[in-house]
Amino acid sequence: MLTTVFSILMCVSPIQELSNLEKAVASGDPKLVEQVIQAMAKGASAIDMDQVIKHALLADNPAIENAALRGLAKLTPGPGLTWLCTQAKQHPQKQVRDLLIRYLGSRKDVESFRAVLQGLYDQEDSVALGAIKTLLEKEHRGAIPHLIRALQYQEDRDRDLCLVAEQLRNILGELTGADLFAASEWDTLWKSNRKELEQNKKLDPAKIVLKGTGVKIEPVNFFGQELVSQKIVFVLDTSISMQEKDPKPESSDDHQKGGKGEGTSVGGNARKRRGGSSDELPDSRMRLRRVQKELKRMVRELPKDFHFCLISFDEDVEKMSDFLIKALPDQKRRAIKFIERFDPEGFTSTDLALDAAFNIKGVRTIVLLSDGMPYRAKDPIDGAALLEHLDTINRFEHIPIHTIGFRATAGSASTFLQELSRRSGGKYTEIP
Repeated sequence: MLTTVFSILMCVSPIQELSNLEKAVASGDPKLVEQVIQAMAKGASAIDMDQVIKHALLADNPAIENAALRGLAKLTPGPGLTWLCTQAKQHPQKQVRDLLIRYLGSRKDVESFRAVLQGLYDQEDSVALGAIKTLLEKEHRGAIPHLIRALQYQEDRDRDLCLVAEQLRNILGELTGADLFAASEWDTLWKSNRKELEQNKKLDPAKIVLKGTGVKIEPVNFFGQELVSQKIVFVLDTSISMQEKDPKPESSDDHQKGGKGEGTSVGGNARKRRGGSSDELPDSRMRLRRVQKELKRMVRELPKDFHFCLISFDEDVEKMSDFLIKALPDQKRRAIKFIERFDPEGFTSTDLALDAAFNIKGVRTIVLLSDGMPYRAKDPIDGAALLEHLDTINRFEHIPIHTIGFRATAGSASTFLQELSRRSGGKYTEIP
């Protein structure tokens, strides 16, 4: 009789459930993982949730990670949820903190919302960026004062121009309709328009009048793409198609003035161009020569606290350095010599180049310039598979990939570049 009772208890005990979780994760079956965690979520304890973290969230498998988050959908307030909120702030592995913030952001309870807000102050920029992304998806105006305080926190640490600070300004702009810089300006805006903003209304930018103390600093730019991060890797296409020459645009309005590069962000298809063959055009209209000229200008203007690396690619990949370098005079000379060696040849191994960029330690932004789809004759590149691969390796880093293309090659190439930027939270810029 005792043996029978013991057997029944073992069938429903947390110990057996945890064993089932390990087996489910080992099987690699996301659906099974989701089902097991759904069963564990009912009346879950801190121990239960710690096992979910240990076996599922640390599985290093995107499908298993997502299945675990889905399985937690019906977790009710209690010890298990409180434990997850604590671990979203304290767990030593940043990928766990990132995943938990994403999960807690999907919930509506106050405890979870507070845990997401704490993520804005995480020691790892990547986790803070994940918290910002989560809050943007929630579109909760109640987050505005917390976002302002987080921006003030960055300013107090002399990180006014870091990527986290800029993304905080971006989400504040999305939620309010304003375009401000300093935390003090945003705070004044919030206090003056709180009632309207809490009603989920955006403000009319033309009616925003502030006497703020903040001064908006004009960032360095590359072909009109503002570089708000101070740790950037530039990935530059030097394949054979970059020897093509493009006619000047019909309208001089397409050019930016005042040292801001040749291009601005525009959408759409190729525009009408002046006639004439490529041979009749000057060498200055060769794509690669235009890129070299703009790169040199940008490198000369980089502030000394800027860290960067240059990567060129055709069929092969060449790195200026294996790590980020500081924009000091000797390193700027080194960069310009690297740029001057560019010569158009070979295919377009975008996949290898981007992998190399992600392997540069400390990178917080990637800028990819290319005039064509990823292409290799041998070992062909699947564009859709490449996008999925980049989603996977970037899922805990949240590195924005800004892309720059050419109006003359608009079509499938620009579609790929735009999708790459959209998925990573970057921006697409088109060169006339």
